[in-house]
Amino acid sequence: MAKFLWTMILVAGCAQAQVDAPAASSATSDEAGQRQAAAITDSLSSPSELGGKVGLVRGVLKRLDPIHDQLLIHAFGGHNIRIAFDARTQLLPENAGTHLISLPAGSVVSVDTVIDNGRLFARSVRTGPSNAVELNGQVVRYDAAKSQLTLRDPMSPKSVSLRITSSTMVVNRGQPASPQALSPGMLVRVQFSSGQSVANNVEILAARGNSFTFEGRIVAVDLRERVLALSDDFDQSVRELAIGSLNDASLRLLREGADVSIQAEFDGDRYNIRTVTLVSPNP
Repeated sequence: MAKFLWTMILVAGCAQAQVDAPAASSATSDEAGQRQAAAITDSLSSPSELGGKVGLVRGVLKRLDPIHDQLLIHAFGGHNIRIAFDARTQLLPENAGTHLISLPAGSVVSVDTVIDNGRLFARSVRTGPSNAVELNGQVVRYDAAKSQLTLRDPMSPKSVSLRITSSTMVVNRGQPASPQALSPGMLVRVQFSSGQSVANNVEILAARGNSFTFEGRIVAVDLRERVLALSDDFDQSVRELAIGSLNDASLRLLREGADVSIQAEFDGDRYNIRTVTLVSPNP
């Protein structure tokens, strides 16, 4: 009888050990899984992964695509730019109560961008009113008799009219200029008194026929639309340039990620590329 009892105790002990071992193994596996998931989450949200040179895209949100995680921005200059986003993309503190995916089409946005795995990526997004005290626009006309400047504002579907007064300062590429220098097609940056529609400062950025040299990194090339996006080293903005009648040798230089120097001419609508030169990155 005693031998039978000892046998039963040993069997029960083995059975309990077999039950406890998988449970312990399962618990260890769950903990390891949780640690791995936490590590992945930390990796995705790590600011260090979004380092590098920061660019700025300002424009109107045309579409937010939650399937492909892309923002389609109608940027200053009249072109569309696609910008990727994910859980790392942040809204700035003043928009902390708003989720990115809830931003409606038509919102005026400023997007801080970086190059992430070869793509243009939104590090942060902030929204702002279209009646800001500073805007970039294109001159529709200047009526000298009425001292009235009419601009096409890419942030708004409507034109903006501002009064030019004797105290309005006009600057053309760094030099003082007369309001008479304002002509249709010019790209300008205007500071004005909110609610008064009076221009305080008008800076002429580009006039028809002006030549410009841009240096930076190519972030996107669209040969079908004949445009490329360049992250400009000078002002850290992303600018779209039109690919004109370049020869085959120059076209082969237009690769995403390439550091280039580009000479372009403004035709009153867009910057047209004339020459492209590769720039060796600093060692």
